[in-house]
Amino acid sequence: RDALIEADSANAETYTLNAAQYIVALGLLDGEILLAVDEIPGARRVLVTTHETFAYFGARYGFKVDSALGVTTEAADPSAGEIAELVERIKATQVPAIFADNVTNPRLMEQIAREAGVKLAPPLFTDALGEAGSEGETYLKMMRYNLRTIIEALK
Repeated sequence: RDALIEADSANAETYTLNAAQYIVALGLLDGEILLAVDEIPGARRVLVTTHETFAYFGARYGFKVDSALGVTTEAADPSAGEIAELVERIKATQVPAIFADNVTNPRLMEQIAREAGVKLAPPLFTDALGEAGSEGETYLKMMRYNLRTIIEALK
């Protein structure tokens, strides 16, 4: 908001109002998520994803986060041993589903799901919003889609 106001002071009121409205919308979304995750039993609050893009989500909403690639999408594919370790962690937690994302090839997660004997849930939006008209076209829509997908897969 401040950078927009600095670049276009004639519309400062609009930027200030829009920012205030969006902050309220984000607060409401946070409340929705806090209530909705109560549908998932605590032991099932495990997000196994392609990479650790959900670390902040997990910390805020009480999920343990595990991943095949660590914190980056640029990492080389994991070794057979690393995959086997992840499969064992999935089996140990008895998580019912794991998640691919909308920006990486799902083959690795398909393989891990098969080996662990769990469902591969529909892909989550992660590092990029979806196309116009999709359920991930805005941040708020993306978060609600991801929330619904996570709840349906883990409850």
